[in-house]
Amino acid sequence: MRISNTLLIAAMLSAAAHATAAPAPPQPSSLPAVSASLPCADGMTSKECDIRTMISVRSLALQEMWRNKRYAELDQALLSLCGAGTHLPDGQPELLVFEYTFDILFREWKQWDAAEAKLATWRAQSPGSVAQALAETMFWSAYAWHGRGSGYASKVPPEAWELFRERMGKAAALLANSKAKADTCPLWHSLNIATLIQTSKPRAMVDAAYAEAVRAFPASQQIHFAMSQAMQPKWGAAEGDFDRFARRAIGYTHKTEGSAIYARLYWSEDCNCDDALTFGGKGDPDWKLLKAGFEELLTRYPDEIYNRNKYASFACRANDRTTYLKLRRELGGNIVDALWPSSWKVDVCDRRMTEKT
Repeated sequence: MRISNTLLIAAMLSAAAHATAAPAPPQPSSLPAVSASLPCADGMTSKECDIRTMISVRSLALQEMWRNKRYAELDQALLSLCGAGTHLPDGQPELLVFEYTFDILFREWKQWDAAEAKLATWRAQSPGSVAQALAETMFWSAYAWHGRGSGYASKVPPEAWELFRERMGKAAALLANSKAKADTCPLWHSLNIATLIQTSKPRAMVDAAYAEAVRAFPASQQIHFAMSQAMQPKWGAAEGDFDRFARRAIGYTHKTEGSAIYARLYWSEDCNCDDALTFGGKGDPDWKLLKAGFEELLTRYPDEIYNRNKYASFACRANDRTTYLKLRRELGGNIVDALWPSSWKVDVCDRRMTEKT
């Protein structure tokens, strides 16, 4: 016997308003207030203001500081973000907005000469600036990858590798020179770990950097995300290394994340592509643990849109009909399409999960 998809989905959507709890009030931000004329001004997530949009909008003030050379304000913004430990509504650190800002300014704008000149001016004005040192580190890393390109290593010409090594060397030097003043910020540690991995430093060095980082900031998601790169096969990891790492990360973050870090780490490994995560095969994540991680996320950060969309996407792929239908009721029409892989869009999952034999 089959239940009519149309009738069941309609019932799910109509029940959503009653099934979904009221969202928690937004956490005070360490960033400048968002203009009332912009989306996400109230700090609440919705279909029109998912977390990606919120990060982008909160970044605008920092981008404006950069454009207008208000470097002292950028210094203060980073110091506030490093020390406050504030979070976005889905539980990601608000510090992520600073990193996102300079990723946009460098990787997407690609105004390399102009950006280098502005960084030199900033350095001259504020020689002890932590924000400047970390921004310049991100600049040289972005410029290195621009020189290398995105092709397979075997296809990269020798001259591109030379540019990559030279520019990543400058990023590494900046991190080393700024450590005494900047390692009180978790962003310094995550950038340091990423730089060591991307420059193919010995695994012992990467492990030592991670150990130092988690001693100082055990709950930093950015640090665990940075280290997770070393657990990928393309960086020399063995099968199962990623899962073992994700399980160990639970111990570091249990006070602030519980098992949620397991879900976050696998979320970072997922993609809207043919290589989207699946379940039940060798090397796949443990669905019971991933599910517990998402339940922890929803308990700690009752964001009604972003986390639930991804959780439902995973539940569909794990063939967990009960969990999927519950989440689908709660989501109603609030679907963030980008969180559903190309072969597992919500209409596909609705059809799969609402058929009953």
